[in-house]
Amino acid sequence: MMKFAGGVLALLLAYFLLWPVPVEPQSWQAPKAPPLEGAYSKNTALQNVSFLALGDARGPEDITLGADGYLYTGVEDGRILKINPDNGAIETIAQFEGRPLGLEFSGAGKLLIADAYGGLLRLDVKTGKVETLAMQAVDGSDILYTDDLDSINGVIYLSDASTRFDPRIDGTLAASLLEIWEQGRTGRVLAYRPEKGAEIFATKLSFANGIAMAENSVLVIETGRYRIWRYFIDGPRTGEKEIWADNLPGFPDNINPDAAGGYFVGLPSPRSPAIDSLSEKPLLRKILYRIPGFQKLARPKPYSFLLRLGSDGKVLQSWQDPQGGFHDVTGAVRGADGRIFVSSLTENRIAVIEGP
Repeated sequence: MMKFAGGVLALLLAYFLLWPVPVEPQSWQAPKAPPLEGAYSKNTALQNVSFLALGDARGPEDITLGADGYLYTGVEDGRILKINPDNGAIETIAQFEGRPLGLEFSGAGKLLIADAYGGLLRLDVKTGKVETLAMQAVDGSDILYTDDLDSINGVIYLSDASTRFDPRIDGTLAASLLEIWEQGRTGRVLAYRPEKGAEIFATKLSFANGIAMAENSVLVIETGRYRIWRYFIDGPRTGEKEIWADNLPGFPDNINPDAAGGYFVGLPSPRSPAIDSLSEKPLLRKILYRIPGFQKLARPKPYSFLLRLGSDGKVLQSWQDPQGGFHDVTGAVRGADGRIFVSSLTENRIAVIEGP
């Protein structure tokens, strides 16, 4: 009996220490999470919302406003939806084999799409024609996980969230968790020019995510490090970078300019004490990864959180729901009438915040 028990123990030890896993965790030092006070004071503002129902469509991950006043979003099954913000009427304007994430209009009815599976796409919303602009960087590397984008003066800046974990194999959520759990910082940003292709613009990002243009610069969300970078592309500081917003209270996702000034940033998940406490323990993270269900246990309970940041990266407003009613908030866009339309990774509806 003792030999049997010893054998079982040896097998368990071998499993936890040697069983192959897809991650090679790296050590880093997570900052202490900010308390939910002051600029982040707890509130229930995200409970006081109405909704635009999407029927069987799920995961309106990003929302953009067209010149026609309609909302445009991409959902899990590859559809691009056009939504009347007043009566909620929905029209499918395109369907393709992919997962559309970030969306932005480039003018003349052309919608730029960051497709997690298919790279950088452009859709003519009038005809439904989809064209592929880039699936590889100019160095020949695949754009593995296209996440978000924005453009200025004919240049499209797009995030390649992870160059190691493929969402076509692992799924978008699983690939993001793998990149963040490992902390290998394989994410990057590309700059696409029609005459040159997609050139590498920035590297070494722990899940490169939301992209937005700012004065003389590009704002880039680094989800796995709870911060937002500013890369200068014009003026005396061209080529420099700085941390624009740091130590956010959750995992930031999209960043979209607010027509009223500043930027909306969605936090689909609050910080995880378990993940932060393990930041400097890569071997233990690798061992714990082998425990079935541990990653799910490490994820915090749903807590809905939307921020509005000023041009200096400081918090102007926050909308929260401690109950996580409308969950997995990714970002928002403001309509012409002042209403704010809130997006989500997993919901089958869009939340609507009335008023300023």
